[in-house]
Amino acid sequence: MGIAKPRELSSPEKSYYLKIRLFLGGKGIAFSIPPILLLLGLVCGFGSYKLANTRALSESQRLTEKIADLELENQQLQAFLEYKEKERKQMVSLAEARSKELWNELETRDRELSRLWKVVGEKPAAAAKRKPRTRESLLGSRSGGRRNALAVKVGYSQLTSEFQRDEKEINSLWEAALAYRQRKIEAYKAEMASRTPSLWPCEGELTSQFGNRIHPVYGYGRFHGGCDITTPYGTSIKATAAGVVKHSDWLGGYGQVVEIDHGNGLSTLYAHCSELSVKKGQYVKKGQAIAKVGTTGLSSGPHCHYEVRRNGKQIDPSPYLKQKDAPKPIAKL
Repeated sequence: MGIAKPRELSSPEKSYYLKIRLFLGGKGIAFSIPPILLLLGLVCGFGSYKLANTRALSESQRLTEKIADLELENQQLQAFLEYKEKERKQMVSLAEARSKELWNELETRDRELSRLWKVVGEKPAAAAKRKPRTRESLLGSRSGGRRNALAVKVGYSQLTSEFQRDEKEINSLWEAALAYRQRKIEAYKAEMASRTPSLWPCEGELTSQFGNRIHPVYGYGRFHGGCDITTPYGTSIKATAAGVVKHSDWLGGYGQVVEIDHGNGLSTLYAHCSELSVKKGQYVKKGQAIAKVGTTGLSSGPHCHYEVRRNGKQIDPSPYLKQKDAPKPIAKL
């Protein structure tokens, strides 16, 4: 293929046409075109080239801007992910710290429950069968050195449930402990009342009180360390308070004597008995018969000589006698 040189045309051709010959496979093809058409073709080709080039530049610029936008969006997403990861780590750290606090408080409550159970008594079957609680069982195990946020949340919920259950158990135990304490106080008061002398040792009349007096046998002034209750021979003598028999035998001028230790430094003595019904070391209840009235020892007639002692020292027995039951003393002639 080749382009032949344009041949010179006649005057009209030379002005309006161009002769073009093409060689294809040894054959030549000749044709003529107006110069204006060739010029228009060149202008159109150049315009198309410029338009295509402009479009290519515009598309390249658009792609560049889109890539820039995507990179900016990627940076923003990366920053957001980093923020969220940091926030997640903070939440997990806070949850673990709170879980440790709850676990420590739970252990404290367990110790408190154990102490209350010791006060109240044996644990109920439900509490005794409960499996021992461990921090791992409540908070979940660690995976790869880092706890899963969901596991921490579940462990936190379990700890909260444990607290609510323990709160109910502690409240019920406190009520039981208070009731137990009240029973103990009442029992202690009852025990103290039973061990505090308050009864009359026997029926009869008060003929001689505590303090100085004229001795009925010796006939001169002498200190009287108790009180005398005159009553018929053989009248039953009762323990004025509960306690342990300290002495049950003959004791000099007191004759046959029963002495009872009531604790807290208090003791009582019953003298001049005709018969003794208890032995040394025996525990006696308040109001229990311990002897019978007689006139043994240094005595002028059947009566019960009654003493109250504090830490071994004789004290006035009047405050330890029920005054409403006390008979009027007989005036001595």
